[in-house]
Amino acid sequence: MGNLPRKAPDLSRLLFPGSVAIVGASENLESISGRPVKLLQRFGFKGGIFPVNPNRRNIAGLDCYPDIDSLPVTPDVVLVGVRAALVPEVIRQCAGRSVPFSIIFSSGFAESEDDKAQNEIIKTARRGGTRILGPNCQGLVNFASSVPLSFSASLDSDSRPLGNVAYISQSGAFGFASFAMAAESGVGFRYVVTTGNQADLDLVDFGMTFVSDPDVDLLVLYMEGLSEGARFIEMLRFAGERGVPVAVLKVGRSPTGKAAVKSHTAALTGEDEAWRAIFRQYGVMEIEDSDDIADLGRIFGGRKIPRGRRLGVVTTSGGAGIIMADRAWDLGLKVEPLPQDVQNSLEQFIPAFGSTSNPVDLTAQVINDPENFRSSLEMVLGCPEIDMVAVVLSMITGESGRIVTREMIEVARNAEKPIACCWLINREQGGAFLDEIRSENIPLFRSPKRCAWAMAKLYSWKDRPALPMKAPENPGGALLPGMPLDLTEYDAKKLLAGWGIPVTREILAGSLEDAISAASEIGYPIALKVVSPDIIHKTEAGAVALRIKDDEELRNAYGRLLERSMKSVPQARLRGMLVQEMVSGGVEFMIGVKRDPLFGPLVAVGLGGIYVEILKDISICHAPVDRGEALRMISALRGFPLLSGIRGKEPGDVEALAEMVSEVSLMAVAETTLAELDINPVFVLNKGKGVVAADAVVLRTEAP
Repeated sequence: MGNLPRKAPDLSRLLFPGSVAIVGASENLESISGRPVKLLQRFGFKGGIFPVNPNRRNIAGLDCYPDIDSLPVTPDVVLVGVRAALVPEVIRQCAGRSVPFSIIFSSGFAESEDDKAQNEIIKTARRGGTRILGPNCQGLVNFASSVPLSFSASLDSDSRPLGNVAYISQSGAFGFASFAMAAESGVGFRYVVTTGNQADLDLVDFGMTFVSDPDVDLLVLYMEGLSEGARFIEMLRFAGERGVPVAVLKVGRSPTGKAAVKSHTAALTGEDEAWRAIFRQYGVMEIEDSDDIADLGRIFGGRKIPRGRRLGVVTTSGGAGIIMADRAWDLGLKVEPLPQDVQNSLEQFIPAFGSTSNPVDLTAQVINDPENFRSSLEMVLGCPEIDMVAVVLSMITGESGRIVTREMIEVARNAEKPIACCWLINREQGGAFLDEIRSENIPLFRSPKRCAWAMAKLYSWKDRPALPMKAPENPGGALLPGMPLDLTEYDAKKLLAGWGIPVTREILAGSLEDAISAASEIGYPIALKVVSPDIIHKTEAGAVALRIKDDEELRNAYGRLLERSMKSVPQARLRGMLVQEMVSGGVEFMIGVKRDPLFGPLVAVGLGGIYVEILKDISICHAPVDRGEALRMISALRGFPLLSGIRGKEPGDVEALAEMVSEVSLMAVAETTLAELDINPVFVLNKGKGVVAADAVVLRTEAP
């Protein structure tokens, strides 16, 4: 394996052990505590196997030992399959002999609210340098070295082709069940790991290790939650730097799902929008169920990445080809007619009732003339306007099926572009063909919809964004610690101005006379606002007057605002009146920050004013973001056309808005006591005129 990031543990003796002990080993090799012995022998594990059971002298032809202390050697890994009450003593003995790793299958710890027992075994393990996988897991398998450290029945099958997929699941049962289904369909795995409660070693530890393996082409994660978001982001960045695709099945978004997560693995869940933002920024492929795992395993198992999104479809069924084309188009792929010269060349191979466009419909005539299949496929594959090809076959059986299979395999071997096959045939008629195609590592599907989805994911990874900017090591001096804990709008805008973020010109007035003087200095028209940390939504409280044009209107507004404010919030602490310039023109946007408890600050941009709550048209990213990422956030908004100069209007200053989003995100990283920030409205003026923050709310915590 390659070099690991500085904090990643060395898991080599866990993944490539020289010896394994099984505590609680049973002579019943079909039981949970007997199956690990059976599997180690079945896989041909070449290291030492040491059953531990004080009531047996021999299990499966192996000497059995009463406890860890009596073993003739210190094993690299101890598998623990005894009831929860006995686990602490087993871990004490492991620590006493400095066993490097232990995998605890046993349940009855944090997932059942027994944090104390789980914490105690981890403390004990650490004293002896023993690292723990689990509790409440089903272990792991290193298929590359034939090391099964598990009891899963899924490993009894011989349908486990070696491949390049690394799969980590927080759920043991789902992890091995979904692995078995994917393996049966031809997906080749290199590693499968289930992490359970993650009391010590977690998903990120294994993810870092697998991403560093040059033979891993795809990392798949089933996740219920994390305790350290920063380490997860570090893993995603490491995967991105090494060019390893990552797919995540994240569960626990619904209220019911979140409750189930707590009872299942005691994991912590973050808010859905935070996860989505992280996934989008780091090019993570979101998946939804076990079929997705299998489909991605197949398509990335082909080890070829398209240059673009242009898909060629070669089919023997017009209907199936159209289904493929429609679904591919829905998913953002381009299925466009082939150039006329290519179509002209294809005419010699395709009957008049077929099609030379795209999809290329060879029709069922292939049954009679299977040799034309190869020429047509090569012609489509060689077209410069095609980036990848899907072959959609119907019931082509017998000798014709054998010829088509052979020809497709030979073309795929020499092809630089990705080829996927969707063959609509039952196993009785086409099982031999399907097995041969799978053995050649050609992605094989039984549904046009699934094939199109997988090819779209393949392209989406190719088209993933550049990795986000890293948080600066020295993000700048924080200003919040010197400011009041309960900030007013005036304080919030002082904070923004201190970070170089443009705000409206304004003066805090302590009396009517001060307000009149301030208005004279700023120049009418002005806005007048009551300043109080207890009045967050000033408009609803009647604490704002806009477009005041002279001293007389100011005098009338001053008393009226005070009266309304005290009526709306009787206990409000008043700190004066804010006399503020009126900004004319421009489009109202908002920029916000929310500090997620797992991932830290998220920055958002969207339409401002009342529209942010009505339309909920916002883009969210994990902070910090550079100007390029901010531009992508803005252009992704449904309201972006408002800035593009529609119907003769001047375009807005998009560049200045992007710069403000980036500056706010950097501030959010540095100001660790910033819990929430809402700058609304931000007036985006005409191109070249800049942007200005007209109102701001800051909520903070006492400590980072």
